[in-house]
Amino acid sequence: MKPNKLKRNLIIIITVTILLVATIFVLYMTTDIFRTKRDAFFRYALQIPEIFDVLETSDEYQTFQKTKQNNTYTTTGEMRITSSENIADQSILNKVNMTVFGKTDYKAEKSNYDISIRSNNNELFNMTVAQDKDLYGFYSEQIADGYIVFRNDNLTDLATKMNIENAENLPDQITFFNKDEILKVSRIEEKHIEQYVKMIRNQAPDTSYSKNVKERIEIEGQKYDTTSYTLSLNSEQNSNLQISILNELVQDSIMMNFITSKCRLLNLNNDYTDVNTLNSMMRQRIEDLQNNPKIAGDFSITVYEYRQKNIQTKIQIGTQTITISNINNDEDKFVTIKIEEEAEPTIDLKIENNNNTYTIKLQKDDDGIIDSIEIIYNMTGTVAENNVQNHMTINLVDGIKSVSFEYNDTINFTNDVGEFKNMQDGKVAVINDYDQDYLNEFLTTVKNQINSVYISQGASIGINLDPLFE
Repeated sequence: MKPNKLKRNLIIIITVTILLVATIFVLYMTTDIFRTKRDAFFRYALQIPEIFDVLETSDEYQTFQKTKQNNTYTTTGEMRITSSENIADQSILNKVNMTVFGKTDYKAEKSNYDISIRSNNNELFNMTVAQDKDLYGFYSEQIADGYIVFRNDNLTDLATKMNIENAENLPDQITFFNKDEILKVSRIEEKHIEQYVKMIRNQAPDTSYSKNVKERIEIEGQKYDTTSYTLSLNSEQNSNLQISILNELVQDSIMMNFITSKCRLLNLNNDYTDVNTLNSMMRQRIEDLQNNPKIAGDFSITVYEYRQKNIQTKIQIGTQTITISNINNDEDKFVTIKIEEEAEPTIDLKIENNNNTYTIKLQKDDDGIIDSIEIIYNMTGTVAENNVQNHMTINLVDGIKSVSFEYNDTINFTNDVGEFKNMQDGKVAVINDYDQDYLNEFLTTVKNQINSVYISQGASIGINLDPLFE
């Protein structure tokens, strides 16, 4: 063969090979043609954390939050009732409004908020809500002659003394929600998490994976033709996998600290926020599973792929089904979570981000009786112009009763907020320090007084109200 012809043929072969490899690579990255059911399942399962994208906030909102943490500011706000059903005549409720004036020093951990509820020019109720370090309290001369305060410490014990149902599930301290801290994962933590993903990937047999082409699902009234991939484990497989993971976890100090720190930020109780306690629980779980693998129960997780995106995940654990839907495109950006269980109310949560207007709706459906709360929030103005305003709509449904509120406030960053009221200057009842008998007697008196004020002030404007406390 002539050298020129050989050279030309080599070029053709190399070019075709490059094109073929490139085509395979593109198809692998953009389709699932060359993926096994196992590979495809994990491709879309690992997209589940993208549900948190709905919580992304604008640069201006992030600036606002950071500025609040480093400056003193005042808050001037008003709330009014915009509509209601089966509560009271709208002409009466239209006259009712609540005003708020507050001042906050985040660094000093101090705040005062004066709240007044009025009908026309008549004040129906007023109170002051205050914070001083770990003390939180309120004062209303209509309720008591001093501040009623709780200390943000040892709250599980306090709830037990107050006979609160499931008090053991409450945290010892309340931590205010911080999305960025909850979602923060270090590089070394990522590597450890990857090891547990590999354990799941490698331990489940090939027969545990299945694929269903063109499976139609419906999300918020919109139908989608998807391809679903499912990982199903029977009790024995599920038990073996749990034992493997737990055996690794109890020896993994980095992951144990990671889990307990995140549980603390989520305000879970001491069982999950204390490393030693959680470690003991895990070891007990291992022992229980070894003695009786059936307690693990059957488990399955199905991911639904639409246009190379996981738009829905369905998790089935025994009789409980958790369905997570995630839509993120130019028209819609929302996440829904539905929890269904036999003989239990269905719980629905929806979080939507529409051009930085956020909607959160939580609903409970108990055989057709609906209870729900919906909050719609957005912010206007800028920190640079010192004209930030918060706007919120709140819709409440309690069976056949419903009411809607509209709240607006203005934030003013200033060094001149004046003096903070000191809860220690007057009479203070720190309820954490009371013994159980005195605490219950004290709380009964306070509840009765709140009921009395609530009912009598409602009657004064023509509203027949039921007691807030039984």
